[in-house]
Amino acid sequence: MKHRFSFTAPLCLFTASLSLCAIPSAFAQQDAGQVHSPSKYLYLENIEIKPNQGNAFAKIQAEEVQAMRDAKAPGHFLSMWAITGPEHVISMHGFDSFADLQKDHEATMAMSKLADTMKADDAEQAATIANAHGSIYRWDKDLSLGAPIDLSKMRFMRILLFQVRSGHDDDFNHLVKLFAKAYEAIPEARWAVFEKTYGVGSGNTYILVTPMESLSTVDMMIGSNKKFTDAVGEDQLAMLRKGLDADVESLEADLFAFDPSISYVPDSWITSSPDFWGKK
Repeated sequence: MKHRFSFTAPLCLFTASLSLCAIPSAFAQQDAGQVHSPSKYLYLENIEIKPNQGNAFAKIQAEEVQAMRDAKAPGHFLSMWAITGPEHVISMHGFDSFADLQKDHEATMAMSKLADTMKADDAEQAATIANAHGSIYRWDKDLSLGAPIDLSKMRFMRILLFQVRSGHDDDFNHLVKLFAKAYEAIPEARWAVFEKTYGVGSGNTYILVTPMESLSTVDMMIGSNKKFTDAVGEDQLAMLRKGLDADVESLEADLFAFDPSISYVPDSWITSSPDFWGKK
């Protein structure tokens, strides 16, 4: 659901997204039972599904994931279905250098049987897809807050997409840092921010990512608004409202559910949570 509005309204959408959320790890690149900070870069593929084609898309994608697992291909990724907004799937792959990204791609394509399977699946899957586009984001440590987590334990994700007004990137960065400083008074507050560096809207697009163990976390996020207001005070709150209104062109917030059948995660994730990650 897209939101375009004046930020002089209450900050419930923005502040609820910031609190009580876990900082994402390297997006399916790390073993279960370990905590990690995010990878330096995040490749994100957004796939819009044609009406009534979700099951067909998922079936083909699950077959491709199994083929990758059988071939022990590199380049794990985490996929999730949109709970809100149009029917679409987002897949995420974390990497620490573009050299690593190229290495994983070349290693996968060198597996001739797997490469042929992927090409055939892509051709079959085309009839189910309305649109697809990829982008690359860079993790901004200075705008993020909180300790690393074990992503394998998460089941849902909330993503906020910020379109920053042209020429206001520095102001937006400063504003998020002010939020981070204010939230230091709330120990459970966590979030991670990524800036789009490649793709449509690169240079003025940011995402705030919030993995969650359950959707009950959303209730806790909403309930934390009063804590935030008490922590910053009315004068600071008014200043933050003014800054958001000046720096942000638009804001979109959506909820997603992880789908193990179309995610290519490490074997340790399946071993640690076979009831979830072992589902097919």
